[in-house]
Amino acid sequence: MISYEEFEDIVVNILERDISSNEDQKNAILAPCNKSLFLVAGPGSGKTTVMVLKILKYLFVDDIKPNEIIATTFTRKAADELYSRILGWGDMIKSYLLNNNNDFDTIAKITSIDFNQIIIGTTDSIAEELIREYKKPGENQSIVIEGFVANSAMIKILIEDEKYLNKDLVEYLKEVSGREKIEEPSKMSEILIEMKNRIYYDEVDFNKLYNKTQKDSGARIAFDCIKQYENKLQNKNIIDFTMLEAEFLKKLKNNELKTLLDEIKIVLIDEYQDTNLLQEDIYFTIAYYALANNGNITVVGDDDQSLYRFRGATVDLFTNYQKRIKQKLGIDVEEINLRTNYRSTENIIEHCNQFAELDREYQKARVENKPKIIAPDFDNDKMPILGMFRNNPEMLAKDLARLINQLVNKGEAKIKVLQVLNKEYYEKVNGAIDIAKLQQIKEENIKAGREIKNITLKLDSDYGSASDIAILSYSPKESYYGNRSFLHYLRKNLKKLRQPIEVFNPRGIELQDIDVVGVFCGLILECIDPESTIQKSDKTIPKLAIHNMRRWRIKANDFIKLNPEPHEPITLSQFVTYWQLRKPRGHKEWPKTASLMELAYKIITWIDELQEDVEGIVYLEAITQSITQTGFFNDYHSNISFKNPKEERESILEAIWNIFIPLSTGGIKIDESLLETLPDNRINVLSIHQSKGLEFPLVIVDVGSRFKKNDVRTQKLRFPKLIKEELTLENRIRQYSKLGQNKRGEKDKSFDDLTRLYFVAFSRAEKVLLLVGLNPAIEGYNKKNDHFDIPNVALGWSRDEKYIGFNEIYLI
Repeated sequence: MISYEEFEDIVVNILERDISSNEDQKNAILAPCNKSLFLVAGPGSGKTTVMVLKILKYLFVDDIKPNEIIATTFTRKAADELYSRILGWGDMIKSYLLNNNNDFDTIAKITSIDFNQIIIGTTDSIAEELIREYKKPGENQSIVIEGFVANSAMIKILIEDEKYLNKDLVEYLKEVSGREKIEEPSKMSEILIEMKNRIYYDEVDFNKLYNKTQKDSGARIAFDCIKQYENKLQNKNIIDFTMLEAEFLKKLKNNELKTLLDEIKIVLIDEYQDTNLLQEDIYFTIAYYALANNGNITVVGDDDQSLYRFRGATVDLFTNYQKRIKQKLGIDVEEINLRTNYRSTENIIEHCNQFAELDREYQKARVENKPKIIAPDFDNDKMPILGMFRNNPEMLAKDLARLINQLVNKGEAKIKVLQVLNKEYYEKVNGAIDIAKLQQIKEENIKAGREIKNITLKLDSDYGSASDIAILSYSPKESYYGNRSFLHYLRKNLKKLRQPIEVFNPRGIELQDIDVVGVFCGLILECIDPESTIQKSDKTIPKLAIHNMRRWRIKANDFIKLNPEPHEPITLSQFVTYWQLRKPRGHKEWPKTASLMELAYKIITWIDELQEDVEGIVYLEAITQSITQTGFFNDYHSNISFKNPKEERESILEAIWNIFIPLSTGGIKIDESLLETLPDNRINVLSIHQSKGLEFPLVIVDVGSRFKKNDVRTQKLRFPKLIKEELTLENRIRQYSKLGQNKRGEKDKSFDDLTRLYFVAFSRAEKVLLLVGLNPAIEGYNKKNDHFDIPNVALGWSRDEKYIGFNEIYLI
C-alpha cells in the first residue's frame, strides 16, 4: 500500500515518534511479516509503542488485513491501552494518507481498514469471545466466573460435611503449601484452587495424578474436592478462567475454530515471561497456522519482570523460548533487545542494572548474555537514589508524611542527605550506620570528599499531585502478625495534616475487617434474618464466620442508632424494621421474592462512604460482584423467597453460605480488575505485583519497614535462606507434566522471585526513587559474626550472604 520509508516518515513527522534514532525499535518494527521475533523488552523501553507501530506497519505497508492479526496482553488495562493507541495513531495515519493521495485504489484500500477487526485482549477474553463467535448451532456457551467466585464455590465444598475439619486434609495442605496455619476454609480453598489451576497450567493428566494419591488420605480428599468442584461447575454450565483456556485449546486442536485459524497471519504476544505451558500450547497452536499462512509469531517480554510463578507462570518458557519454538514449530526466531529506557533518570537506570547483576547465581535464571538497560542520549536529571530509615514504623511514617506534605502541599521539599550507602564506604566503617554515629560518618565523608548535601525535590515544575506518588510494598496490608504496619501510621499522619492528604489502599485491610463493610453486611443480615434466628439453626457454620457475622450485626445496630441521613421518606431504622417484620410499604402484601442486589443498593442510601469515597466504591463493587456471581451457584439466584417458610429458610441459608460465609472468612478479596483505574488525587499504595506496567514520578519502595531483627518469619520477604528443599506444590504437580522437574531448587527460585520483584519496584520510578525501612534493616553491625544482622536482597545482598551493595544511596 505504502513503502516503509513513507510509513517511517509519517511516524516521525505526524505521530512524532522518532523510531529512526532507536535501531532496536526500528528493527523490531521493520521486520517483514514472515519474520518471527523474540523481543526482550526492558522497563520503559517503549514496547507498547513498538507493538502498535508493528501492527500499523502490517496494515499500511504489508497489506495485512485487520482480521488476520491477533494480539494478546496480560491485563485488560493493557489491552485497552493497546487498542486505544492503535485507533488513535491508526486514524491519524489514515487521515494523512487520504488527504495526500489521489490514487483511487489506494484510497479505497485505506478507507476499508477497520481497526475493530483486530483481535486484541487477554488470553481469557479472546478465548471467551472466539468460543462464543464460533460455537456450533444449538451449543450452549458456558458462563465464566471470576476467581473470587471460584474460591467461594470451593469454600462451600470444604464446609459441606465439614471436610475442612479433617486432620489428614489439613496436614496435607500444610505440607504442600509450606504454611503453618490453614485451618480456615478460605485458606484451604486458596490452596486447592491453586492445585487445580496448576494441573491445568502444566497440562497434567488429572486421572493419572488422582490414581497416584490412593495411599495418602489427605491428598485423596484434596483431589476429591477438586473433582467435586469441577463437577459442580459443569453441572451448572459454568467454568473458571483456567477451564476456559483449556476449553479454548481443545477447540483449537479439534479444528472447531478452523475458520479463524485459516485467516490468522500475525500472532503477537505481550508479557510472555508470565506464560504457562497451557498458554504456550495455545499460542503455538495458533502460530502453526500463522506460519502456514506466511505470517509470524512475535513474543514480547522481560524475564527480569516475571512475577507470577505463584499463579502458575513458568519463566523458563521465556528464557528458553528460542529453543522451545525451534523444537515445536521448527523455526528460527531472531532475538532483539529493546534496551533504551525512556522512563527513568540515568541514576535510576544504573541502580536497576546494578541490582539485576549483583547476584551471580541470578544470572543463570536470565536470558543468556542479556545486555544492560541504557539511558537515552539526551541529558537526564541526576537525582540520586534516596533512602529514609528510622528506628520504628511510627517515626518512619511521621517523617515520610512530613516529606510528602512538603511535596504535595508546598510544591517542593528541601532536604539534607548524606551519601553513606555504598560498597566502598561500607567496607571502611564495617557497615556501622547508627544515628548516634552520624558525626563520625560526616567526618569520614568529608575526608573522602563526600559531604552532607542539600537537595530540593520537586514532582513537577508547578505543584505536584498526590497521585504522582506511589508507595510500593511486598504487601499493602496495614497490619501483620497482629502489628500495625508503617502504612497504617502513614495514613494516620497524612490525615492529621493541616491540608490532609488521602491514601488509596483498598487492600490495606481484609475486606471482612473493614468497618463500613461490617456495617453494610450487618444491615443486610439484620434485614433478611432478624436476630440470627435462621443462622443459629445451622450448627455447621464455621466459628470464624459466626464471630464475624455477629460483629457485623453489632456494628450495624450501632450505625442505626446514629440515625444517618436521609430521614425522608423513611429512616434507616424504619427501613430495617419493615424488612424484619416483613411489613410492606406502599404495597398490599410483602413480595413473593426479593432481590439481595436491590436490598443492597437501597441500604447504601444511608452509607455515604460506599457512594462517595473511592475506596468505599471498590469495597461495594467487590461485595456486589460477589452477590451477583455467586448467584450462578444458587437455586434462588441471590433472591430471598417468601413463598412459604421452608423456601424462606432455604434461600436465607443459601445467601449466608454463598455470600456471607465466604466474605466473613476471608474468601473474597479485592480483585485487581477493580483497581485498574487509580484516583488522580490520592497517594497510591500498591503491592509490587499490582504496580507492574505502571510508572510514577516518585516511587517509594518499602524495603525494610517490618525488619526489626533477623526473624525467620520475614525471611521470604527479604532473604529466603532457610527455604526447605522439599517438594512444593508447584513441583508436586510439575513432575507429572511434560515440563518435568525444574533443575533450579526452591531456594534459588525464591531468591530469583525476590530479585525480580524489587527490580520491578525500582524500575517504576521516573524521577525519584526513595527506599524506606527501619534502621535495623541497614545497621546493627555484629562483631561476633562480622556481618549485618538482617540480610536483605532489596538492599544489595547476594544469596551467598555477602553484601555487594550499590554505587551510592543518599540517606535523608
